[in-house]
Amino acid sequence: MSKLSSVQAQVANAVAHGNTITAAARAADVNRGTVYKWLKTVPEFAEAIKEGRAEYVHTLSDEMKELSAKALATVRELLDNPETPPHVRLRTALAILQRPQFPNPGWDLPESLNTQREQEVLQSVAELEAAVRAFDAHNELSDRIPGSS
Repeated sequence: MSKLSSVQAQVANAVAHGNTITAAARAADVNRGTVYKWLKTVPEFAEAIKEGRAEYVHTLSDEMKELSAKALATVRELLDNPETPPHVRLRTALAILQRPQFPNPGWDLPESLNTQREQEVLQSVAELEAAVRAFDAHNELSDRIPGSS
């Protein structure tokens, strides 16, 4: 089993991390045709890209889990903080309730709202959000007009 040259390893790493073959070849100062040739004739090169991509996907997945935990903590802080303006808290809650479903069972919402009562609740929440926006807009306007308070 032959080892990869340093240039082949550099290109394989770049491609595995999402660069195009053209960009990886340019960065390593080789012709992209050479990279395609390596892909066809050097099994270790193709395997290095495959393994590198798998590792990169795992790394990105771990990072997304960390970011998701931070995002969830931020959302929780917004909802729990009594100093968060009501319209921000409402929009945060709506963003959670109305987010699209994902194939990951850990993130699925309950099935879509099918009952008339559930639809009425959503409509009421939407009307409340509109009223809060109108109230905020009125207060902003009142703050700008001297003597209107």
